[in-house]
Amino acid sequence: MSKFLKETSNILNNPDDVRAQALTLDYYTNDNHPEILDGGEEWVCHISKDVSKEENALGKATLEVITEVQKDIGLVTDYKTYCQYNTASSESPFVHTDQYLLLKDTNMKVDYIANVYITPDDVETESAWFEFYEAKDLDESAEMQDYLKLTSDKLTDIASKTFAYNKCLSFDSSIPHKNAPISTTPWGTDVTDSPLCFTVFMTTS
Repeated sequence: MSKFLKETSNILNNPDDVRAQALTLDYYTNDNHPEILDGGEEWVCHISKDVSKEENALGKATLEVITEVQKDIGLVTDYKTYCQYNTASSESPFVHTDQYLLLKDTNMKVDYIANVYITPDDVETESAWFEFYEAKDLDESAEMQDYLKLTSDKLTDIASKTFAYNKCLSFDSSIPHKNAPISTTPWGTDVTDSPLCFTVFMTTS
């Protein structure tokens, strides 16, 4: 049985407000993030703190995304939202899964992810997309570390989904993927000219 993977266009009512707020955030690396466990996850992007409970456009957008995605995945019982981007100097993305957020406080089980692209067409950045895979030699008992950086001979391509402004890619957290956006030419230099995403991690059980 195939796992959940869906594209939803125009998911946010006010994506411009969400982007404007995201541009004001502080962003961190794998080495200095205040919430994510040091060395617990190999983030190759710049990532904010959790903004899901903020009383601004970011908190409201989180609930909008959850309301839409719940139509397909069932009741969401826990969630966190991070904004993230890659630049030309970021390390190359690699294949991974996101079944848990490894946090300094308490790890969070993740069942589904919704990734909303908040980079408008007038920002000078190239096309961006996610690539999704199946792992040839792994079954449902496999854990996150089993998927990490699998080589091409261990993977089968199942989908490539191109981003557009205010488009959401929502999917089962156990689907191996590259942490988008990825692209064929270098990204920008900072949050203003690089592919920026609004990512909601969700637990349903």
